[in-house]
Amino acid sequence: MRRLFILTILLCCAHICSAQKLDPAYYDYPLRNVAGYYSANFGEMRPNHFHAGTDFKTDGVEGKPVVAVADGYVSRVSQSPTGYGLALYVTHPNGTTSVYGHLSRFRKDIADFVFSERHRLKQSRVDLYCQADQFPVKRGEEIARSGNTGSSQGPHLHFEIRDAKTQKTLNIISQGIVTPKDNISPYIMKVHYVEVDTVRGVPCHSRLATYAVHKADANTYRTAQKSPIKVGRKGYFIVETSDRKNDVANTYGVYNMVAKLDGKAIFEYRNDGFPFDLSRYCNAVSHYPIQRRSRNEVMRAAMLQGGTKYFYPTLVNRGVVTTAEGEERKMEFVITDDCGNTSTLAFDIAGKSNDACFKGEVAEDAIIVEYNRDFAHKVDDVLSVVIAKGSLYESIALDIERSDVAIKADSTIKVLSPAYRIHDDNTPLQKSIGLVFTQDVEERLQPYTVMASVSSGGYLYYSGGRYRHNRLTARTSSFGTFCLVADMTPPTIRPQFEDGQDCRGRDRIAFRLSDNFSGVSSYNVYIDGKWVAIDYARSRAWVNLKAEGISGGKSHNIEIVVKDACGNTAKWQGTIIR
Repeated sequence: MRRLFILTILLCCAHICSAQKLDPAYYDYPLRNVAGYYSANFGEMRPNHFHAGTDFKTDGVEGKPVVAVADGYVSRVSQSPTGYGLALYVTHPNGTTSVYGHLSRFRKDIADFVFSERHRLKQSRVDLYCQADQFPVKRGEEIARSGNTGSSQGPHLHFEIRDAKTQKTLNIISQGIVTPKDNISPYIMKVHYVEVDTVRGVPCHSRLATYAVHKADANTYRTAQKSPIKVGRKGYFIVETSDRKNDVANTYGVYNMVAKLDGKAIFEYRNDGFPFDLSRYCNAVSHYPIQRRSRNEVMRAAMLQGGTKYFYPTLVNRGVVTTAEGEERKMEFVITDDCGNTSTLAFDIAGKSNDACFKGEVAEDAIIVEYNRDFAHKVDDVLSVVIAKGSLYESIALDIERSDVAIKADSTIKVLSPAYRIHDDNTPLQKSIGLVFTQDVEERLQPYTVMASVSSGGYLYYSGGRYRHNRLTARTSSFGTFCLVADMTPPTIRPQFEDGQDCRGRDRIAFRLSDNFSGVSSYNVYIDGKWVAIDYARSRAWVNLKAEGISGGKSHNIEIVVKDACGNTAKWQGTIIR
């Protein structure tokens, strides 16, 4: 029967469903003994990515039972100090995979498997794929306990349902898989207008004109300005909005926004799900300069020149509104949350005189980078910039020069090159770009030479790269100011116990790990010369002495080896009694 069960799963997975329509009755709730609230919804804007799942509150504590939402088998297990932390992936016969992140511990047989594999591989962070017959699970069966591991800011469960074949992650609230208590319509805070003009193929944007919004009734909003909003020949609107749910103070992202011009839909954004290679397009869906500093959703009601149509079921003229001089038109925005609650904002617009319309300017000697072509440029025979096609959401006139920013480096960091400002960090990137510094560096510093980004205040932040043959090659996912630095300071190791301490009454020992610049990149512990697993989170690392079988009431030698991302190594050696 077990073989038949596994065969059924595999055969069903060979016929993957479209993953666009899910059956709510197929799935159980993933938690037990919780109040049933949510801290984040699917698709909301995060720094450089859409949120790929739904976050379930666990009532402020760890250790709540996590259950399989449907029959299937554990297909993947991962453990990492970042990302989803301890995470399980369960593949189901209907062609979907459920994902459970930030767990505190796995079911015992799964935990034993992870423990064994970590020791076999001698790796504390692991990403393991499982056979279909290893860990079959039934709907409602406990598979883990909730926690706060990885890149988590508090106890909760991150939960996803994905198409098992494509790994496209799906919106489980809009599809009714879970149903939060929610009769609150989305909030609308502001509306902005920006005129556009194109010069030499480069889209130019005017300064934003911002208009206050007030609530007329439960789900209707109006602009505070009573007269029509003056608009140019071409432009688009940006709406600041957010959502709420009953009984909690959290803010949420919006699911759907439709823009109507004279009663006809010209633009629609909707997020039912996405493949992970499109997650970063949130930077084009939103108005990035405001979004990166806002807790609201700052929704751009237009598709940028190099954007994707994936999130836009309706798109007329890319959402750009055209208005002739003196022409009066009506704009309306309809915003819907993932539970079906709707708010509207309506106002009149009127075309400006032609003389008053925005006119873009691009200098004749400007360096043009086209969004759909590869580009390379060198400055001062020191810095080369390589931008592959598809890296930009729209063509730009590249602004690049040596920066006069006063760098604030402490005695542990040696600055090796001038700083160069590459365009504007308010311009987002879809793909990382390549930077090459050509710079002589004395031999003793070369193994520790990396690229640093420089803040507007002159502070340095590690940005990676590798120095070889008088050149450092690096990649960056954002524009900004960069220079070369060398860091030869090793990490700091602070044991949370005394050397030689009697630890027979404790199951774990811990260390505090820190680094001056690039951060801790690897860590290993050896007890009596044998590698043991170490867990690491938020600068604290610990070893489970009981699980590692450290006993006998005798002295044990301990060595911890820690490296930072610049290649510096620190070691600590001591003993404990256990």
